Amino acid sequence: PTFIKLGQVVSTRTDVFSKEFTDTLASLQDDVPAFSGARAKEIVARELGRPVEEVFSSFDEKPLAAASLGQVHRAVLTSGEPVAVKVQRAGLKELFDLDLKNLKVLAKILDKLDPKTDGADREWVAIYDESARLLYQEIDYINEADNAERFARNFKGEARVRVPKVYRDLTTPRVLVMEFVESVKLTDIRKLDSLGLDKGALSTAVAETFLQQLLRDGYFHCDPHP
Repeated sequence: PTFIKLGQVVSTRTDVFSKEFTDTLASLQDDVPAFSGARAKEIVARELGRPVEEVFSSFDEKPLAAASLGQVHRAVLTSGEPVAVKVQRAGLKELFDLDLKNLKVLAKILDKLDPKTDGADREWVAIYDESARLLYQEIDYINEADNAERFARNFKGEARVRVPKVYRDLTTPRVLVMEFVESVKLTDIRKLDSLGLDKGALSTAVAETFLQQLLRDGYFHCDPHP
């Protein structure tokens, strides 16, 4: 998982690496093998301190999506609300501790050996430090819940933006439970057309809301997926 995540980070650094290189690594953004649904339920039960059946009336063992650090399962609370349950892969912190220690040594070596004849302004240790800091933040789902709620406050009253509700009482550093919201990928043009959605209005909404994040709020989503 450490190297998959770092590959995702590198895939966005078109200022440092060639397009061919970053395009290849971009496949790591949403094409990662899942772990079993049974294992996911074990993690959820352990994190919440009670059997899954006491919290959810249903829990789909097949994940909706899998990423480098975790995966998302659809479920329904015993109170009837549909939710998305994000479950972190087991043992990530320990893996990060070991892998990142080795990668820091590699970064120091690269800083000494990289001739930088292509003119790129590369500092391998600085790239490592930034990536390591972000990786540790990303495996704390409490931090992710804080970000979601702050984002929701910033867009309160904006009808074009929907931020799923976070269920704080069911969220831990390794499990995040949020309201399930149906959606369509903005890159699925055929689906957008079939729904009769105005692509121009969607583009305007995306541009304006990102400008708000950058220029008004000073607080923006750094890893947007379509």
